[in-house]
Amino acid sequence: MQEIETVRLVLRTFRQSDYDDLYEFLSQLEDNEFEEYPGITYENGREHLKYRVGSEEFYAVTLKESGKVIGNIYCGNRDFDAKEVGYIINKNYQRNGYASEALKAVIETAFDKGVHRIYAECDPRNECSWMLLEKLGFEREAHFRQNVFFHRDKNGLPKWKDTYVYAKLKE
Repeated sequence: MQEIETVRLVLRTFRQSDYDDLYEFLSQLEDNEFEEYPGITYENGREHLKYRVGSEEFYAVTLKESGKVIGNIYCGNRDFDAKEVGYIINKNYQRNGYASEALKAVIETAFDKGVHRIYAECDPRNECSWMLLEKLGFEREAHFRQNVFFHRDKNGLPKWKDTYVYAKLKE
């Protein structure tokens, strides 16, 4: 994976030494209504790091000055020269433009490498997320109703979610 440098950030592959920072931002999402990671503990959270270390699809979003990992950008390969992006930023660093800065750099890099289309899915209630996508030039293509679930309730029933789909084409 190519390391990407922006004004304030370095986007790179995850390392074993990133665990405390990864756990910090993932554990903030335990009961998050948009991106939930229920039951994460310091011990079992290492599985999330294993999945990211060495992956060509996850960028660790690190502060250039300190090296602290403040989030991740997912940029996964899809059919037809497309990529899917997703992002998580530590709550303590949100609303500082880091997600925008990191996503913009990942998108530019993907388009420079020949990607035709980049898309993202988000919860329609997550206004900050879809407003960020719109700010970066993505267009809303769909609103799927109760099309996915990631978790089940205490009775084992799916917790259905709606999804907005946004996309941006290479100019």
